[in-house]
Amino acid sequence: MRPLRHPRRGATLLEAMATMVVVVFGILGIALAVLASAKQNRRNLIQAQAGLIAEQEMERITAMRCVTPAPGRPCENIEALDRDRHEVWWSANGTPRYLAPVAGEPVRMKYDVAVDVDPPMEGEEAGTPSLARDVLPGLRLANVVNVRVTVSWQDPDKVLRAVALQTRMTP
Repeated sequence: MRPLRHPRRGATLLEAMATMVVVVFGILGIALAVLASAKQNRRNLIQAQAGLIAEQEMERITAMRCVTPAPGRPCENIEALDRDRHEVWWSANGTPRYLAPVAGEPVRMKYDVAVDVDPPMEGEEAGTPSLARDVLPGLRLANVVNVRVTVSWQDPDKVLRAVALQTRMTP
């Protein structure tokens, strides 16, 4: 009797190269997914920071409350904020700064803040559809100003983006 010979079976060069290609494409796919995820996370962080700045600005304005120093001019102090523009820098320590950074100070992002107060008063607007609001049938809002805070920024892809908050105020 002759002993059975078992030929040694190994991977051929072609099989090894095919395996390497599959592994390389898998690693490349994972790396691209991680990069896309990091980019989206950064975009979400920037938008969240802009939203926080808009909320803080709106809170500051609503805390001023409407002041009517003269009859027929409700919320005159709020109207004075119309077309107010300023910049806010998000500092490297994770807080918004309202003063321009000094030379060499690390800043992560610059946001432009714009306030728009819409007199004429609610109910005096022109156009269709009417913007007048009925609180109850036959009862209209009067002496109301619309306040809008818009925070805009240019993202790393050089696209201009914005977050806007709006509220109404009355004396």
